[in-house]
Amino acid sequence: MSAETSSKTPSVAYLNPDGVARAWIFMAAISTPYLLWLLFKLQKFGWVISFLVLVLTPFLINYFIIVDTNASLLVWAITLIDWAVFLFLLKNSYNTWREPDFKNTPGSDYR
Repeated sequence: MSAETSSKTPSVAYLNPDGVARAWIFMAAISTPYLLWLLFKLQKFGWVISFLVLVLTPFLINYFIIVDTNASLLVWAITLIDWAVFLFLLKNSYNTWREPDFKNTPGSDYR
């Protein structure tokens, strides 16, 4: 008898979903302050404000205002989706930060 066990073997997320969730929280807790520090250092204040509006505001609303468990889970999901969209948009726009579109215009501080 031969059987392929690779597709029948449970994944790490199935065996330990709490550990996977804690790993994601740990990565977010480390990467988010570093990301905000980089955005502040690069003077991308629009991105910092959009992070505050998209990610931090629903988190704080969920933490302080929402009492219902189902509503809380919904807001957590919305916050997670907003965080993923924020990172996706940030990743796609980062390549245009190096060189401005109009680098030869008078008054440009591009070096």
